[in-house]
Amino acid sequence: MRLPKSALRIATMGLAIATMLSGAARAEYPEKPITMIVPWAAGGSTDQTARVLAKAAEAHLGQTIVIVNRPGASTTIGMAELAKASPDGYTIGTLSSTAYLVALQGRQLPFDPIKDFSYISYYGDNVIGVAVLEKSPYKTLGELVTEGKKNPGKLKYGTAGVGTTQHLTTEALQRASGAKFVHVPQQGSAASAPALLGGHVDFIMETSVWAPFVEDKQVRLLAVTTPKRAKSYPDVPTMGELGYKSLRSVQAIIAPAGLPEPIRDKLEGAFRKALTDKAFQETMQRLAMEVVDLPGAEVKKLVEDQFELAKQLITDIKTN
Repeated sequence: MRLPKSALRIATMGLAIATMLSGAARAEYPEKPITMIVPWAAGGSTDQTARVLAKAAEAHLGQTIVIVNRPGASTTIGMAELAKASPDGYTIGTLSSTAYLVALQGRQLPFDPIKDFSYISYYGDNVIGVAVLEKSPYKTLGELVTEGKKNPGKLKYGTAGVGTTQHLTTEALQRASGAKFVHVPQQGSAASAPALLGGHVDFIMETSVWAPFVEDKQVRLLAVTTPKRAKSYPDVPTMGELGYKSLRSVQAIIAPAGLPEPIRDKLEGAFRKALTDKAFQETMQRLAMEVVDLPGAEVKKLVEDQFELAKQLITDIKTN
């Protein structure tokens, strides 16, 4: 049955109006404040940087971003809450390496650490470094490795704990070089610096807890794990330069899986623009973290690659 021309025109106009209204609704995002879940306690480096970055992104979104801390269980409490949130752009969160590394340690998680999230943008790397006391006889990473090969098991090293980015990177170093060190896991990164200063370990592979001690000449930094030399330590070589693989200490912005692309794109644009904010850059520098600008698609690929590398390292550790 053919519709009369008048009815057809009305139907066509109705469809056009509906399409326009739908487009207008999408264009109005965000219409209310956005919640950002930080799966760490308030005051830590991720919390500090996320707060300043969110404040800068507000100017590009026209809405407030409310930080909600959900610490516990190696970030899995906050990540589980984020994974089950509505993918409408009003609940986003921060991603760090810990969130997907815990999945490789036999822990049953209520979410898939890769597939259950949409990737908005990267914002930085924690600078993980190999640090020794200033009075240490080891002036370079090469000298440290040589000692580890000559006297296997003699040197002890500290990290934030078993299965962390720091631990797995040191395991990769040993396998690539043939050196053998003894792991002395600490109760988090904050405990690693006192362990080094107190002589309980010979070196640490750690996030920037060593930074103030490098500054006052108590500690020497031998290498960093960032893809490029850290701006704060331009004279310190990267692990890559020295021929060794290392895991990145990821800092990114994510959302629940299924986030509509127009919304994801708007969030990506706002957060990437926010990277140039002076207060954010100063906070990153103070915490010895590197600002890194990557779009969401590249963040997802980076995380997938890091996950596979970590999986291989853990398999190697268990079978050797």
